[in-house]
Amino acid sequence: MRNIPDNTQVFLDTNIFLYAITEHPKFGLWCNALLDRIDRGNVKGHISVIVLNELTHRLVIGEVAQEKGLKPGRVVKYVKRHPEALDHLNSYDIVGQVEKEYGLKILSVTAEIFAEARHLMQLHRLMSNDALHLSVMRSAGIGNLITNDPDFDRVEDILVWKPE
Repeated sequence: MRNIPDNTQVFLDTNIFLYAITEHPKFGLWCNALLDRIDRGNVKGHISVIVLNELTHRLVIGEVAQEKGLKPGRVVKYVKRHPEALDHLNSYDIVGQVEKEYGLKILSVTAEIFAEARHLMQLHRLMSNDALHLSVMRSAGIGNLITNDPDFDRVEDILVWKPE
């Protein structure tokens, strides 16, 4: 993370927030230090509404699984039968903090970005949300991605930074 020069514009993948929030034993400290640098304005952090949506989904799944003693793969089916399980979750506040507290620029997804993402999905063999991240980055002129997702290693025209 110290290798990321000051004033670099970066796009953050969802896993960076998950590592920071869950205090991941291997990557949590690095991700929290990165978020601190972004909060101080040393690094210019960007995300999209897709990142926020992924983060919300994963945190909700994890929180309900933990509260109800379920395997994560069973949470959606459980919630369909028991929608009240979505009441009063801490996940909503955590995502709200991510939205407001780090000085991140939240980028929109337009129809044009979505159309380009379909092309990028095929070109780079990415899953749909990853292709959307790449399309949003390109639309905003951002060439640096911080992620632990090896699928982005196939994309030659971006610089991928990984947590240490």
